[in-house]
Amino acid sequence: MKTAFNEVLEEVSKLDTIEAALALALKREMTAQAFYQEKAEAAAEPRLRELYTYLAAEEGKHLSYLEAYRKKLKLPEKEREAEAEKEGKERGERKEKEKTFFSLPETQSFSPEFTAAEPRLGAIAVLIAALRHERKSEYFYTELANLAEEKTLKSFFKKLAGYEQAHYELIDNYLESLTEFRMQT
Repeated sequence: MKTAFNEVLEEVSKLDTIEAALALALKREMTAQAFYQEKAEAAAEPRLRELYTYLAAEEGKHLSYLEAYRKKLKLPEKEREAEAEKEGKERGERKEKEKTFFSLPETQSFSPEFTAAEPRLGAIAVLIAALRHERKSEYFYTELANLAEEKTLKSFFKKLAGYEQAHYELIDNYLESLTEFRMQT
């Protein structure tokens, strides 16, 4: 079994251009945002709903950062046209259209085995999957920063890694508060 870090190293090693790295980063962020939105809608407990809503919004911010950086790189005409066409439409429509020009392998940010186990494990399983995702995202951006030669790009990826680390800490603190409560009762 590979560690999360080794999974990310393998994933990053397959990227051969900055455009591919940004496309994969966008795909990962879209997956995370959809995951958190879905969990927020399904959460019965208000604190969980608030946490997932917050994390979905954070992933949306990351998407905006990545999209802005991607535009700054002066992408090929085909992708610029696709971006222009999407302006003014709802985020859900934009996600569907972006999927059409992302021809990258599926990312394993959220483990496939998690989906099957979720009904049995409940909220804690969702939080563990989220925790794992945030850690892998931190590793992902850290590795991209390590590989980046341009100072601005290196700084950009380090900043994103820092955001993911903060999300990890937020979820970890939430889990800690749950387990402390349970241990006291």
